[in-house]
This record gives sequence, structure tokens and C-alpha cells, in this order.
Amino acid sequence: MSVINQMLKDLDKRQNEQQNAANLAISGPTKNSNTKLIIVIVTAIIILNVAGILGWQLYSENQQLRMQVQQETMRLAREQSLAATKQNKISVTKLAEIKAPMAMVASSLPSSGPNLSPKDSSTLASNLQQKNENKSNNIAAKITEKNTVAVKPLQLQVADNYVEPEPVNETLKAKSSLTISRRQLSPQALAANKISEAEQAMERNNLAKAEALFEEVLLVMPEHETARKQLAALWYGKKAYRDAINLLSQGIALAPPAQEMRLMSARIYYQQGQARQAYNILQPIKASNSAEIQTLLANTSAELNEHNSAITAYRKLITLEPDVGRWWLGVAVSLDSQGNFLPARDAYKQAIARNNLSSSAMKFARERLIELGE
Repeated sequence: MSVINQMLKDLDKRQNEQQNAANLAISGPTKNSNTKLIIVIVTAIIILNVAGILGWQLYSENQQLRMQVQQETMRLAREQSLAATKQNKISVTKLAEIKAPMAMVASSLPSSGPNLSPKDSSTLASNLQQKNENKSNNIAAKITEKNTVAVKPLQLQVADNYVEPEPVNETLKAKSSLTISRRQLSPQALAANKISEAEQAMERNNLAKAEALFEEVLLVMPEHETARKQLAALWYGKKAYRDAINLLSQGIALAPPAQEMRLMSARIYYQQGQARQAYNILQPIKASNSAEIQTLLANTSAELNEHNSAITAYRKLITLEPDVGRWWLGVAVSLDSQGNFLPARDAYKQAIARNNLSSSAMKFARERLIELGE
């Protein structure tokens, strides 16, 4: 047993040694890898800092260089302007100094020759003055040519933020004044323009715009009958019957005769089954020569048993259109209803004689003639 125990101890010792060796092998590389990672990070930070410093230095030098170029450009421009101004002043001064003595000599010539005639003196003076002027001009030209300095344009690098000045138009030195006057249209002209636009809108079937334009016309000219009738027709087409009648009633109040507006209003009333309102609105114009007005008045009168009014309207229609048989038939029916049988019988005959009644109306007229003894 002692031999076995010794062998087990040896095995335990060997296993412990192998485990320690393995632990050392594992811990060694880990320590080395951590050290390398720290070195790499520090190196990268240093490189980034160096690059940032160099970039900032380059940027600063670039900005300084741009400022120097701008300052040098402005300095050279000022020096060229001052040099040109100075040369012009020198040329003008020297020219004036040369011309002054010559003018004095020319003015003193006539008094230096007393033996000459006045004509010869004036001729001599003019010749000398012309020669002196020519000479002075030549001298001035030479001085100007001599003092003129040829300036060679410099090629400078323009900074990126340099703004080129806008050219000045010489013709705009003297500012001209322009006055715009707005010509105000009269209400009639404004209404005419809007009526035209509304009609064009109706042609394009843009009824909403036409309606708005007609309303604008009535705001400017409430008495404008055409705009009122057109707007009432649009509202009638939208089945806004009450609005259309109110609109026409306002127009009738502004212009009581207003035959067409009365007719339109009466038609709306009559189509809505309101014969009495239609009859009342047509009464003020019962003497009209309009066949449409008299026809509607006759129909409403007959429906309301207002036979006298109906007879008057039908007789007016016979005067306007004597060959229409139904006007005679209408008179006959109203007379017949009143018990005026003899005049009614004659009217029935006239209606049949026109031979333009419908078949049912013709049958009715003949039956009434038979009943009345014919």
C-alpha cells in the first residue's frame, strides 16, 4: 500500500506542476496583449493630435495669405489712382503756365508797331496768336506724352471671399422721374367689363364665377337690369326660387315699370303654382304690347276666374296676332263663362275659322257651338 500511496502522491504532484505551467502559459500572453493595446491607443492619440495641430496651422497660414493679398490689391489700386490724379494736375498746371505768357505777348503786339496800319496790325496779331496757340498745343501734347506713365496691369490672386463691384451705368447718373397715374374707371365702364367677363365665364360653363361677377356689378350699380336678370336666371337654374324672386323684387322697387323683371318674377310664381302672385305682379303692366306678358296675364286671369282681365288680355293678343286661333278661343271661353253667349258663339266661330287649333281644342269649340244653338 505504501508503494501505491507513493505513486498517487507522485501523480498528484505532477498534475499540480502541469496545472501551474498551464496557468503561467495562459497569463503571460494576456499581459503582453494588454500592453500592446495600450501602446497602440497612445500612438493613435498622438498621431491625431499632431495632425490636428498641423491642419490648424495650415488653415491659419491660408487665412493670413488671403488677407495679405486683399490688402496688397487695395494698396496698389489706391497708388494707381493717386498717380493718375497727380499727373493730370501737373499737365494742366504746366499748360496754363505756358499759355499765360503767350497770351500776354499776343495781346501786346498791336501797340508795338505804331507805323503799321490798323488792318496790317490786326492781321499780324492774328497770325502770331495762331502760331502761338499751335506751338502751345504741341508743347502741351509733348508734356502730356512725357508725363504719362504706362501702368502695367498686375496679375493678382483674388481671394475667395472677394466680391466684384457692380458696374455703374453712366446713363443713370441723372436720375429720371417716372410718374404712374392710375385711371379710375367709371361705374358704367367697370360694370361693362365685368358683364363681358361674366358672359365669357358662362360660355365656359363656369357659372360660379359668372354669378360672382354679376353680384359685383350689382354692388357697383344696383340699378343694372341686365346683371340682375342674368343673376336671377342663374339662381332659378339652381332652383333657388325664393332668392331669385327677392332679387327681382329689389330691381322692381328700383325701377317700377321693369317689364322683363316683372315677367320673370311672374313666371317663377306661376310655375310654382302661385297664380295670384303672378297675376298681381303683372297688373301694373297689363297695357304692355308684349305678347309674352299678355299671354301669361291671360292664363293667370282665366285660372283665377278673373274673366274681365282675361278677355282684355286675349283681345290685346288678337290685336297683336289676329290669325292665332287660340286667342279667339280664350275670349270665347271667358265670355261663355260670364254668360255672354252670343259674343262667345261668334268668338268660337272665329277660332274655328283660323284652322290652327289643336284637335282637342277644335273639338271643344265645335261642341260648344252646338250647345249654343249653332
